[in-house]
Amino acid sequence: MLRKSRLFPVFCAFALLTVPASSQTRVDANGTIVQSVAPAGSNGKDYSGNQPTLPSVGGAFGSTGSYANYVLIATVPASAARFNIDVENNSGAQIAIVRDDGTAAIGSTPVNASVFALGGGSAAGAQGGSWSSQTFKGRVQVYAPVGAAQVAVMVE
Repeated sequence: MLRKSRLFPVFCAFALLTVPASSQTRVDANGTIVQSVAPAGSNGKDYSGNQPTLPSVGGAFGSTGSYANYVLIATVPASAARFNIDVENNSGAQIAIVRDDGTAAIGSTPVNASVFALGGGSAAGAQGGSWSSQTFKGRVQVYAPVGAAQVAVMVE
């Protein structure tokens, strides 16, 4: 079903951004000079004060850290054919999402992994945080403080 939409004027403001002195200059595929803060192809760094230790693929979080004793409640395997993934937290507690490239076997340390939290709703059944992506094709593991957490994971 198509919806009619109204067009609203959009106002744009432009600001001149300066690139830090530590940036690097490279030439892209079109021959354009591009300055970047991190060199192309480099891994990011986690500067958080309480970095979690990632669990092995298919395992639970350990007994210490910001996600202590969180259990695995859902796994979506990596798929290059996936169009969209959507995770919605309907529990009253925070959940954790671990994304990785999907190459590590069950029981191994995830490769190229990242972890982030989705806040809980005001009570069980209430809408909390959500995350969706049309570009991420790797494995997604969903963790919660209890196995009975209400979390919706939709994949197409």
